Amino acid sequence: MKQLKEFKESIHSCSKCGLCQSVCPVYKITGNDCTVSRGLFIMLKGLIKGELKMSKKLNRYLDLCLKCGACSRFCPSGIDVVDIIVAAKAEYFKTSLKQKFLSFIQKQIIFGLFVDFLNLFSRKCKSKHFEKKVLYFGGCSSKIKGDRPVVKILNEMGVEVINPSFSCCGISLYTRGDLKGFNQNIEKFIKTVKKYNITDIVTTCASCEKSLKDYMKWTDSKESRDFLKKIKVKNLYEYIKENKLKLTLKKPVEVTFHKPCNIDNYENIKWFLNNIENLTYIEMQDYDKCCGLNGISKFSEYKIMTKIFNKKRNNILNTGVKYVLTSCLGCEVSLKLFSRNSYGVDDLTNFIASRI
Repeated sequence: MKQLKEFKESIHSCSKCGLCQSVCPVYKITGNDCTVSRGLFIMLKGLIKGELKMSKKLNRYLDLCLKCGACSRFCPSGIDVVDIIVAAKAEYFKTSLKQKFLSFIQKQIIFGLFVDFLNLFSRKCKSKHFEKKVLYFGGCSSKIKGDRPVVKILNEMGVEVINPSFSCCGISLYTRGDLKGFNQNIEKFIKTVKKYNITDIVTTCASCEKSLKDYMKWTDSKESRDFLKKIKVKNLYEYIKENKLKLTLKKPVEVTFHKPCNIDNYENIKWFLNNIENLTYIEMQDYDKCCGLNGISKFSEYKIMTKIFNKKRNNILNTGVKYVLTSCLGCEVSLKLFSRNSYGVDDLTNFIASRI
């Protein structure tokens, strides 16, 4: 695991230009420089030098970061802000009983017992057999909803879907700073994949995709890194684009799409939406702006989250469509939470599979 002090040079390379202020959704609401990467880096530099101590107040500012990565993509110095914030969160996690308790609740209750309980009621779909095979990492969403949409679509492409009983990707632990717990999820993932002689892994969740691709960066084990180099993680829409599969919906429908922060390949999804017969895709304004939820960790900042999402809701309404789609369970929760029944919210894969 990378320690905060290992990011010293990256933090130092911040020129304090302030460009991050123009893209940070939290700063636009609060106007507080401590909530944007420039201000956070000043505090973290003091922490590394020993001039500041980790405190609840500093941790709150770290928590206010949505981990959306907008500042990183806009940073002229190319600083990976999210990794630095997570490393700082890990420093606080080491000494915080509250954070350790919340992490335990996330691991054992929310993404453990609760998701496993819901999994008892989800229907597993038997895949047809084909020469080409992929492992499907459905994450918590698959355990709750089942895997029928992915199996149906990939079988149409002549691809067999193997759906092992994967554990949670661990992104909620990562953002909380529980990097030890995150590493445990990495090892569980590797142990499961090793049971199959398949290196292609497909996912439909943006958060899962980011986590799986980040595993190699955060694992403590050289053996694990060497194994992770051999596998290929892609989202479903990359597969569809590569195979140029044509889908046709039973009835015409108009939709818009909310791009989760963790998606780096939106062009694949846009191609997918624009190449489905009977589907009209209307791109909303600021389709790529964060919804404000960041999983379930922002309920403590409900007022700020609400202001951020009201902008998203208005952009959805301005499209005039009846459905907004996304590809992240956390975003789906947020979109539904604030929809006020003004539009339907669904996972992209589920929506398409149920209408072909």
